Amino acid sequence: GRMKKTLLFLMPLAVAAAGLVFLLWRPAPPVQVGIVAWMASGAVVGSSEINASDLFLEEHPHSRIRVQPVDDEWQPQRTVPVIQEAMNDGVRFFISTHPSRCAVVTLPLFANPQALLINTASTSPVLSARDDWLLRIIPDAVQEQRAIARYVNGMSSGGRILVLQDTSNPPYTDPAFVVFSAELASQGKWEMVHRKLPIADFKPDDYRSLMSEPYDALYILAGTFQTAIGNLAQLFHYLHPEQPILLTPWARSPAILETAGEAIDRIILPSVYPSRHEDPRIDDYFRRFQARFGYAPHAMTIGVRQALELLDQAFARGHDTPDAVKADLLSAPEHQTSLGPISFDRYGDVVGDYHFIRDLRQELQE
Repeated sequence: GRMKKTLLFLMPLAVAAAGLVFLLWRPAPPVQVGIVAWMASGAVVGSSEINASDLFLEEHPHSRIRVQPVDDEWQPQRTVPVIQEAMNDGVRFFISTHPSRCAVVTLPLFANPQALLINTASTSPVLSARDDWLLRIIPDAVQEQRAIARYVNGMSSGGRILVLQDTSNPPYTDPAFVVFSAELASQGKWEMVHRKLPIADFKPDDYRSLMSEPYDALYILAGTFQTAIGNLAQLFHYLHPEQPILLTPWARSPAILETAGEAIDRIILPSVYPSRHEDPRIDDYFRRFQARFGYAPHAMTIGVRQALELLDQAFARGHDTPDAVKADLLSAPEHQTSLGPISFDRYGDVVGDYHFIRDLRQELQE
């Protein structure tokens, strides 16, 4: 009977031990991540950010991330209310792809540790060097425009350059122009003709006479993946078939390059990300995306993927409050992602190198 008694005594211990193991090995609870984007299918960018997150979660089935679409339509008057609504529903982590005009109004929301946001697309210098809970994985407009101006200065002996500045996103294009023009002037090579216009409403006839003047280069200072950038490039190319056309990194979209027609052979595209033909990781990602969703992604899906991986890694390390994730991301000198490393400074900003992609016909080929 002693054996039986011992077993009866051990049974509750075994049950308790099993319960403890269950408690310790209980899967960590899921974490909601809001993706702030323009969801309309008619948008140039459309739902590709959500598709980027679908692909990530399919490839990481054990991730704690649960994606919550937050549609601000890239309209600053919507941005704060829709993010606030998500916060009220308990979302504490966000990834944003909206332009600077939307990002600048979110600053008060991320001034304290109630929530953390990783921004993939807003270069406004207003966001730079702030100790807040808004981290940014792309360099700011100051770095970006200096790099572009240096490229233009090194490109040739100079001449006349036409700079067409979009008016739809002043928190980006205004400081960008100031930096670009100052850096360009430092070499004294170029005479600049500067015009502001709402690029989305571009009508060729309104600009034909301006564009018919003699120029040695065109710079379209515009972003937010507006298809009309391609139309501007096409008209300039028709009038100046040999001259180079520079875009911003925020024009790396198949739709814009297809709209540019024959001008594509003269377009130079600055980018924080290398060409898919220089970086097999980006090529492989674009191929997987195309195979899964049936269309080629624009460049911003790269940043969305990197941001998801950064959050996923922090959550997997057991950090799931905005404060803990911020401390985790800012403490390591470099984070690896499947699409390249990210190094934050103490403010959660990054320094970047620029690639100038010239063979865009090849870039568009799958």
